[in-house]
Amino acid sequence: MANLSCPHTSFPVDSTWRSQTNTYGLPLGTRAFASGGREYVFVKAGASIAAKDALRFGLSAAGYDDVRPTSAVDQYVVGAADGTAFSSGDFGFMIVKGPTTVLATDAITAGASVASSATAGLLVAAADTDINRAGVVLVTAANADTDGATVFINGI
Repeated sequence: MANLSCPHTSFPVDSTWRSQTNTYGLPLGTRAFASGGREYVFVKAGASIAAKDALRFGLSAAGYDDVRPTSAVDQYVVGAADGTAFSSGDFGFMIVKGPTTVLATDAITAGASVASSATAGLLVAAADTDINRAGVVLVTAANADTDGATVFINGI
């Protein structure tokens, strides 16, 4: 959990907060900031999202109101579910910049670029042909498919 500094509130908000109602009353797309250079965006889930999933915008809605797990190779990764799952329709914060743990399809080596994979929500070591790079692996992860890999995510 990170306490976020948000320009729309006079109190800190919790990065792990999820709810079917917009309790904070924040506009979708609101940015919030945490220590260590981490940046978050307030969104609404358009599908169920597992903790540590890589995220994309849905195809049928206007961005921040339809965030869902990546689902194909070389999709544009907008952020990640920073350790807490979303139910479909939940409001909450996704991390868009900074270090976080993201699930990946296999062992990932520190320094490798990562991109979306064909497996929902999981990243993979980027191929030379991948245009949409999601970030860089910070720590080698042997069990990235279950434990996740520490990645500097570089979303929207």
